[in-house]
Amino acid sequence: MAAAPKRWRHLLWVLPLVLVPAALIAGVTLGRPPMIVATFAAAAAVIFMMTYAHYLQYRVMRRLDEVQKAGASFAQQWGPPAGQAVFALLLVLPPFKDAATAAVGAFVRSPAAHPVTVDGTVVLLSLTLGFVVLVLLESIGRVVVHTIWWSAKR
Repeated sequence: MAAAPKRWRHLLWVLPLVLVPAALIAGVTLGRPPMIVATFAAAAAVIFMMTYAHYLQYRVMRRLDEVQKAGASFAQQWGPPAGQAVFALLLVLPPFKDAATAAVGAFVRSPAAHPVTVDGTVVLLSLTLGFVVLVLLESIGRVVVHTIWWSAKR
């Protein structure tokens, strides 16, 4: 059997990072499992995703030379604070708050009976979505800082 082209191999390595969250969202929204099952499934998916992402990072870092490793180290140091600062700035903007509220409201199964009462599902989903957005912005911050480092070194 012939070896897959390099680009397809890279796609296959990244595929679990797309399939696991899609399967979790589909299973929770379509299957409507009990809350405890959904919570454990979400925790297992998060642990898998974080472990797999670290494994991919280790795999990529093995092939880098010392200059590329220095750039990755600089991005690792300064990217997350940049992403966190962007997240804090986004929390202040009303359009972002409205979009986040609408996204959380779209996943709520049963609205709260009283405006003051908050369902535990809403809180859990809000924290999860906030964490996902924060990690995504930290990753984008790493890429931007790494690009700035490379352009400054050239």
